[in-house]
Amino acid sequence: MKLFFVLAAAIAVTAGLSTAQTIRVGTFHKPSVVVAFYGSPLWADVNKAKRAELDAAKKANDAGKVRDLEAWGNAHQELAHRQLAGEAPITNILEALSPGLPEIARRAGVKLIAPDLPFADPTVQTVDITDLLMDYLKADAHTLEIVRDLRKR
Repeated sequence: MKLFFVLAAAIAVTAGLSTAQTIRVGTFHKPSVVVAFYGSPLWADVNKAKRAELDAAKKANDAGKVRDLEAWGNAHQELAHRQLAGEAPITNILEALSPGLPEIARRAGVKLIAPDLPFADPTVQTVDITDLLMDYLKADAHTLEIVRDLRKR
């Protein structure tokens, strides 16, 4: 029954589209976004707050809190490495980017942003929004150089 409703919804959506209508979808180079995010002021603010918590916990001799914050740091370092290698989802990065995505989509002229688009029929036009994401993340010259190298691979 559930499948019926999904199929009915898909038919209803596609029925409203003429075969000549193109849907523009924003896509991006994930490794570039990972590098830019972890080098961004957005992430620096998160780290600064966590470091302040860690310093306060050390000053208060709160061993449990120190252990938890150090574990948080180690886990996020490992996550960043796994994300860069494509072995972990970038959910936390997409959540951090979410406030800026509507404006990025508007600027790119896309109706949808998708980190992965393994298939698209001819009515879908992909638009690379990686550069707009670099702008949003305030990527510096060093980060942009790394990103250029990553995109050549």
